[in-house]
Amino acid sequence: MAEPIGVGMLGAGFIGMIHSYALRSVTLAKTRPPLLPELVALADLNAGARERCAERFGWSETGDDWHAAVQDPRVGLFVNSAPNHLHLEPSLAAARLGKHVLCEKPLAPDAGTAFQLWRETARTGVAHQCAFIFRFIPALRLAREIVQSGQIGEVLQFRSSYLMSTALEPGQPMSWRFDRAVAGSGAIGDLGAHHIDQARCLVGDIEAVSALGKTQVPERGGRRVEVDDAFVSIVRFRNGAIGSIEGSRIACGYGHTGRIQVDGTKGSLKFDVERLNELDIADGVNSGFRTIQAIRAGHPFADFMFDAGIQGSHPIGWAECFVHQMHHFLTAAAGQGSVAPLAGTFEDGYRAAEVCDAMVRSWRSGQLEAVRYRSIDD
Repeated sequence: MAEPIGVGMLGAGFIGMIHSYALRSVTLAKTRPPLLPELVALADLNAGARERCAERFGWSETGDDWHAAVQDPRVGLFVNSAPNHLHLEPSLAAARLGKHVLCEKPLAPDAGTAFQLWRETARTGVAHQCAFIFRFIPALRLAREIVQSGQIGEVLQFRSSYLMSTALEPGQPMSWRFDRAVAGSGAIGDLGAHHIDQARCLVGDIEAVSALGKTQVPERGGRRVEVDDAFVSIVRFRNGAIGSIEGSRIACGYGHTGRIQVDGTKGSLKFDVERLNELDIADGVNSGFRTIQAIRAGHPFADFMFDAGIQGSHPIGWAECFVHQMHHFLTAAAGQGSVAPLAGTFEDGYRAAEVCDAMVRSWRSGQLEAVRYRSIDD
């Protein structure tokens, strides 16, 4: 029988809403998680946001102080969906009290803070997961399996783009995402972190980067903007592969477009988040691409989907990937599996942060920048 676990959460905005949806929906999965979440305490400074979230998803108690949510004795799992500068202190406080922690990406505004969060949390022994949601898209999980099987041979090149137009909206006020002290970086940390993690997940660690950034709108609400609206980068992997990663909030006409490609000596893979359930595969040098839907029995997360007979399951949406993510974390928190390697730990969050910082350094210096990773014992 599944045991209940109380959940506390910081942040009731867009991503907090999605995590709340996942916490509610995960109990309906065909394979139920070993821990069943109870929505105990929700914290957010915005009274309207937390009240709307609580009313919609059934949080028992709400307030403006994250300390209360963390210290509540009923809470055994803490979800941190706050702005980046609030990832360290609340997450560490929860971990030191023995509560498992799921924290949004980027793990921190900079690599030094991310390293501290990883090192100190790891010492507590709690389960810790960085919310790299692309790892829980069935088609991308299938891509990982194909790469690791050797089906496309030795990986030679990775390329990705994450394009949005949100920063072009007229009269957009200053928000925390444009505040360097809060966010750390702009599109690099917000969008790039996702694809940096996918690059590491599909190919391996990145050892050097060359990057350019652009701040298209230098002032918002009378305040100077010091973070990037868009970036492009070239990366070199430790295993010798090369790649490109770009992200933009100023790509006119794009809503939520994420494209990831991997080229190997025997084949290639292509994924587009706007075709969430599909993966394009080239099986040879002159084969061209064929499209498969990653919704069949035996494909990743198939057990979560509603069976449609021998043809497989019905396609899923973006929010369902958060349900997959939450199921995985609850299983790890119960001690019935590990967070890594299928999900990102705080170590993975830290390593992505080192790449983000190297991109910012390269933008400022105009030089190729090495990515140096610290050991947990440093």
